Parts: sequence; structure tokens; C-alpha cells
Amino acid sequence: MFQTFDNNPEPDLAAPRIDQLRGILADTKIDAFLIPRADEHQGEYVPPSAERLHWLTGFSGSAGIAIVGKKRAALVVDNRYTVQARAEVDTDIFDLPTFAQGALADWIKANVKSGATIGFDPWLHTLRDIENLTGKLGEKNIKLKPMPRNLVDRAWGHERPKPPSEPVSIQPMKYAGQTSSEKLETVQKVLADNGQSAVVLTLPDSIAWLFNIRGAD
Repeated sequence: MFQTFDNNPEPDLAAPRIDQLRGILADTKIDAFLIPRADEHQGEYVPPSAERLHWLTGFSGSAGIAIVGKKRAALVVDNRYTVQARAEVDTDIFDLPTFAQGALADWIKANVKSGATIGFDPWLHTLRDIENLTGKLGEKNIKLKPMPRNLVDRAWGHERPKPPSEPVSIQPMKYAGQTSSEKLETVQKVLADNGQSAVVLTLPDSIAWLFNIRGAD
């Protein structure tokens, strides 16, 4: 996947999209929903079908997370994007809390009622992130609930781009440098040298390198 620097902020589109999402919140009896920038692989680059944060908020940076409640919403970005976020996002809709460790949890505790339930897509968050946030919200008895379907995808509907599904091709040896078997042996030696039994690879670029395969996404 190649990174582009195209920037077409559309903050005016946020209001109707937020209204759609809030209607779904009411239907599902959820008080708020988390929308991270990440896709299922937790990588820096995501396909158009996973640009949920951009579609909903207008923010096009590579890192951030939003929360949309029944009445209030917020977008938390890191220090690289504070100026960009204010230029791309409708600040009448989204609070932009100052980035700091725990900024998301602090905003939730200040703006979401005690005993509330916050939905999230379990494919898009790490276990550690959910456990950390759950611990910080425990004092207000705010619970996090995994949802069977992403609520932003429901609001996005048929306009959401299709996920990548191009055929896989084999990377020629003149570019790969080594066969997949040779790379596997190298990885296995590193595991053995470190007293480890296995490694789990989740990033598509790591998998593509190891097996000498490429896709068109």
C-alpha cells in the first residue's frame, strides 16, 4: 500500500453522519461508540474501506480515535496533528481535548454518565488498549461492550468502499533476494536463539515479506 498526501477535508459532512450514528446508538441501546484510525491489522496504512475515522470526522491524519455519544463527541489526536485536526474537523461537533496520556479516558469520565455502556469493534482495538481503558473507567462503572458489527459501517452503508480483494502474486527472486524457505529458516533460527517457540505475524507487510507474496491493495 502506498501512502498518499491527498487532503480533502469535508467537515460539513460530519453533522449528518453523526446524526446517523446517533440514531444507531439509540437502536442498539449503546451510550457511545469508539472509532479508532486503525484497521484489523493495527498498521499505519489502511485501505479506503477502513477509513472510518476520516469518513465520520473529516480528520485525515494517520493516528487518532474518536468517541461519539448521544449528545457530545470528541476526537483525540497526538501532538503531530493538533493544528491539522482543528482545520479538518467541525469543532462545533467534536471536542479536541489536549493530547496527553489518558486523555480519552479523562474526556469520557467527564462527559459520559456513570453506568454507561460504550460500544467498540473488537477487530479494531488491541486487547491491551481495551483492558487499560476499562480499568480507567471502572471508578464510574462505565463498561465497554464489543459489538457484532461496526456501527460506523452501518451508517456508511452502501457508499463504503469494498475491502481489497485483488489476487496474490509471487514476488520475483530478483526483488525478494531470498526464497521464502530461506526466510523461514532465518526466522526459526532467531526464535531458537532467543528460546522462543513461535511468533505470530499480523502486519500484512511482514507476512508479504516472509512468504514473498504481494497484493494490489
